Amino acid sequence: MDALKIPATLKSLEVSLDAETGIFLLSGRSYPENSVGFFNPIIAWLENYALHPAAKTECTFRLEYANSASRKNVIQVFRILEAINKSAHPVTIIWDVEDGDDSMKETGEEYQNLFRLDFKFTTH
Repeated sequence: MDALKIPATLKSLEVSLDAETGIFLLSGRSYPENSVGFFNPIIAWLENYALHPAAKTECTFRLEYANSASRKNVIQVFRILEAINKSAHPVTIIWDVEDGDDSMKETGEEYQNLFRLDFKFTTH
């Protein structure tokens, strides 16, 4: 399965999903004109990955900002990751926020409360 790489823009995330290593990154600001259109290939890739995931998956979220439409799509990402985790393929979430960004830290804590995944909180 080919890796999915999407370069960041002023309004959309950098995305790096590598099936071989099980290491994922979603980083930057997310308020694309068409949130569903931006996230559809990510969701489709993850659904395919979930059929044959790596032994372990580590997904780093380094979000600076995400609008409400993006947050809804991030919930879909977490649903897929949670399903992978339930299939005996452990998933770790690294929620990495800028030091002092309490709002984004709280967003990560909300996701932690919604999903049964191993969350690790870090700052940069």
